[in-house]
Amino acid sequence: MSQLQEFFQFLVSKVKEKEDLQKLVVEWVGPFDGKILQVTTEDGPQYMIVQKEPPWMTVHQGTYPSPDVIYRSTSEVLLGIFTGEVPFKDTMADGRLDVIGNANESDPLANLILAAMMGM
Repeated sequence: MSQLQEFFQFLVSKVKEKEDLQKLVVEWVGPFDGKILQVTTEDGPQYMIVQKEPPWMTVHQGTYPSPDVIYRSTSEVLLGIFTGEVPFKDTMADGRLDVIGNANESDPLANLILAAMMGM
C-alpha cells in the first residue's frame, strides 16, 4: 500500500469516528447525494466517494465514469498537497498536477483534511 493510499485510509477512518468531521462532509456535499473525487497516479486510478450519511467516505480502485474532479499527479506530489507540505497552486502552475473538472472541490477537501489532522 502506498503512502497516499495509507493517507486516504487515515482520512476515511477519522471521518467515520469524528462527528465534527461528518458535519464538514454534510456541509460539503450540500443538496447532493455525494461527491466523487478521482485520483490517478503511478499506482493506477482510484476514487473516493464522499457522502452525507454513513459510511461517509470510501476509497475504491479503478476509474469512475463521471467524477466531480480528477487529480492527475504522482503519489508524492498529491500526498504533499494533501498534507499541506506542497502548495496546490504551485503544482498546477508548474505542471506537476493536472486538475480536470470542478477544482472548487479542492477547498472543502483541504478543509476536511486539515480538520482531521488537527484533531489527531
